Amino acid sequence: MPLLELPHWLIIAGTLLVVVGVLGLAFGPRKVVEIDEPELLPGDLDAWKAEQNRSPEEHHRSAA
Repeated sequence: MPLLELPHWLIIAGTLLVVVGVLGLAFGPRKVVEIDEPELLPGDLDAWKAEQNRSPEEHHRSAA
């Protein structure tokens, strides 16, 4: 009789996969997300009009 039978090996393999996944999430590369202005959708007519009416100086100040 083997030391560990099939169900025990599956439990051990599953546990190892979970541990490796958690370590990967903890020590994996971090994504840097830059937050820009919200995207203007075609249905947002008021937002499009406001964007069109802003002066170029005001646009550059808000982007910096």
